[in-house]
Amino acid sequence: MRMEHIFWLVIVRIYCFFNTCIQGWFVTNGRIGEFRGRSANVAGTMLIPLKLVRDQPLQQQLYEQLRDLIASSRLAPDTRMPSTRMLAEQFSVSRITVLLTYERLIAENYLRTEPAKGTFVSSAVAADATPCHNQHHKTNGHETIAEHSVGRPDPRLFPSGRWRALIRSALDSLGASLADDHLDGDPALRHAIARWLSASRGIAVSPDQIILASGRQHALHIATHLLLRPGSRAVVESPCDPRAEALIASTGVTLVRVPVNADGIQTDRLPAGPSALALVTPEHQRPMGVVMSLARRHALLAWAARSGATIVAEDSDGEYRYDLTYIQPLMSLDQAELVIHAGDFAATLGPGMMLGYLAVPHRMIEPARVASRLIGDRAGRLEETALANLLDSGGYARHLHDRRKIYLSRRDSLIASLHRNFGDHLWLAGTMAGLHLAWTLPKGAEHAIAIASLARRCGLDAGSVGDQVVLIGFGNPGEAQIETGINRLAAALAKRQDEGALAAAQ
Repeated sequence: MRMEHIFWLVIVRIYCFFNTCIQGWFVTNGRIGEFRGRSANVAGTMLIPLKLVRDQPLQQQLYEQLRDLIASSRLAPDTRMPSTRMLAEQFSVSRITVLLTYERLIAENYLRTEPAKGTFVSSAVAADATPCHNQHHKTNGHETIAEHSVGRPDPRLFPSGRWRALIRSALDSLGASLADDHLDGDPALRHAIARWLSASRGIAVSPDQIILASGRQHALHIATHLLLRPGSRAVVESPCDPRAEALIASTGVTLVRVPVNADGIQTDRLPAGPSALALVTPEHQRPMGVVMSLARRHALLAWAARSGATIVAEDSDGEYRYDLTYIQPLMSLDQAELVIHAGDFAATLGPGMMLGYLAVPHRMIEPARVASRLIGDRAGRLEETALANLLDSGGYARHLHDRRKIYLSRRDSLIASLHRNFGDHLWLAGTMAGLHLAWTLPKGAEHAIAIASLARRCGLDAGSVGDQVVLIGFGNPGEAQIETGINRLAAALAKRQDEGALAAAQ
């Protein structure tokens, strides 16, 4: 009988060894989804390839390695994670260590839970996120979050029926010419974007000035390749989007961070002497949400003329303007060809719409085309033609008008819920445009990171900047979800306060 036990023990160990090897190979090569498809119920029994060192904090190691696997997509979205008991047994750690790690990853939106089903890799983690800039990033004393985390548009509002018809129409009209290669993208789309900028933003540009890109980050990549060289100086807002800052810093430049206040970038703190580039978000500052005043815009243009800098004015979610008196875009104020206007269609159509553009000054047309061709990676001809037809037919303007009304209603619901639960004397910024607002907490309040984490558990789209600013998005949650989430947040914070007071009294 004893020999029989030993036999089965050996068999089990051999099975576990080969299962671990196979699972590790698939995860290491980014093919976890393929492994899941080949192995029955592997999601519940998978072995995570981690390496823990015993002379370092186990919980921090577990957190960092799981986070990096998720951020690099080696653990794909919607992958079911092992139970806390199973993971604890695999690495011979306490179950509470795994439980606390999971709770931290859930709070930071890397994992999500489904009642009676288990814990899964969050589908909200962007495929192009990198571990060092995935959620939080230190910037000159500020802690900000990746732009995909707060202020996401509602994917349910994507005009799927209209887009499907446009794709079919483009396929029919292009026919065999679909295979034709246009080095600078579809001419029809460049014409359509030029007309749209003129009609909606008052920016008079020719189609030749439009450089097509596959989304916002690709457009910024073209601009940095065009303008920056190692050792030159670049200016960014502080706080700013960490992915954009990381892209600029990767070129080997000297990075100067200039603070932002209620009127936008503080132009009196811009550096003296030569600079190559200044990246700003004047229509809805990312992440603080403020709109740059007209006086600051003129001051920024005057500084650029003195320093020799080119201003890259990013306008990703400025199409959603609510209570705002119209302020001319920087490019329409520019008389000296100092401004590049950057935009995309992710906020208005959806994050899956990887179509963006740069509107460049006449003097930069040829260098910008060369940079675009070198970097490559544009969207397909079919999508470009469909978007051109959407813009020219008036469908995009109608879509934007309808969605603006929906998001305005959600914004009003968020503001009303905040005032109803936390009083009338709140400091809210970023309410005039975009898809999120910034709530500056009063002194003595809980840390913003803790409140943002709690807000996410209450079903809100939330993040933080520093220790005093909470960002709340109103794009993806509906009005009922916003109201319920704020009510739950207020109740949870009140409960914490009562528990703290009780503990202090004891």
